[in-house]
Amino acid sequence: MKPPTRNPKLIGEWVECEFMARAARAGLTISKPYGDSAPFDFIVGRKTPLHRVQVRGTSGWVKRSYVCRLTHGFPPVRYDQSDFDFLAAYVIHCRQWYVIPLDAMANVQSAISLYPHVEESAGRFEKYRDAWKLLHDRPNGTAIG
Repeated sequence: MKPPTRNPKLIGEWVECEFMARAARAGLTISKPYGDSAPFDFIVGRKTPLHRVQVRGTSGWVKRSYVCRLTHGFPPVRYDQSDFDFLAAYVIHCRQWYVIPLDAMANVQSAISLYPHVEESAGRFEKYRDAWKLLHDRPNGTAIG
C-alpha cells in the first residue's frame, strides 16, 4: 500500500498508523503521547521495561540503499541519545520494518542506509529487519550482538 499523499506530515501520520497496526500484530501494547512535542512517537511494550519509539518512514533512495534520516526540525538536528530507545524505520516501497536500538546507531551522524530489497544483505542494520521481538524482551537500548 502506498501513502495517501506526497505531503510529508501526512505520510508521517500514515506511517505511524502502519506502525500501530504492525506493533499490535506483534502483541505489543501501544501508547501515544498527547501532542507532537515529545522526541518519541510511541511508548510500547508487553511488560516492563516499556520502550520509547521514534517512528520514521522513508522512500529516499541513495547509492543503492534506502536512507532514513536521524534528524528532526529545521535546520536538521540529530536526535540525542536520551530522546528514545528504539527507531522503527519503515521502508515504504518495500513494506519493510526495521526495529533498531538507539545504541546501535551511536556512531551515525545523520542517516542510516537500509537494504530491504537485498534478501541476504550484510548491511549494518539488516539484523534489525523485522526485529519486533526486541520490543518484547530487551532492556532499553540494548543492541543485538
